[in-house]
Amino acid sequence: ANVPATGTSLYNGSVSFTAETSGANYRLRQTVSGNGIQTFNLNNGSNYGAATDFTSATTDFTGDATGVEAHWCSEKTYDYFSTQHSRNSYDNAGAVIKSYVHYGNNYVNAFWDGSRMTYGDGDGGITPLVTLDICGHEVAHAVTEYSAGLVYANEPGSLNESFSDIFGECIENYGAGSTN
Repeated sequence: ANVPATGTSLYNGSVSFTAETSGANYRLRQTVSGNGIQTFNLNNGSNYGAATDFTSATTDFTGDATGVEAHWCSEKTYDYFSTQHSRNSYDNAGAVIKSYVHYGNNYVNAFWDGSRMTYGDGDGGITPLVTLDICGHEVAHAVTEYSAGLVYANEPGSLNESFSDIFGECIENYGAGSTN
């Protein structure tokens, strides 16, 4: 069941979002935004099949601020495309937005691979790549793939990147009220 939840996020303090009841615990999944938003922990690995849920004994998630940030940002990104562009998830058919955080070790990047978003933790000098504009940027790659069909190479690839940059800033302004 979907439940209102809160959590301590990495960059935005205490945030509100939707979580899911899972037995006696709660996890960073929900089914109210399209067919859902799901956020997983790769535990500094790269095997998606070994990813685990972020769980909490209460509806207040305080154990992993990076996971909370990615989940909240995914909800804000879904809400932006829904309210501002009448789009139901990145494919406009309610696709589940899946985010995987804590990818690899000292990984300074984030990416959309055609089915999910993946976020590295940075290298100490660069912090985890789960800011609202980065999450928005990655989901925008999915929107572009499903709406424009641009080949990710040369000029079309450059357009794809610029569209994601612009949408990332729009989503940051929508979700946080300003951009950096």
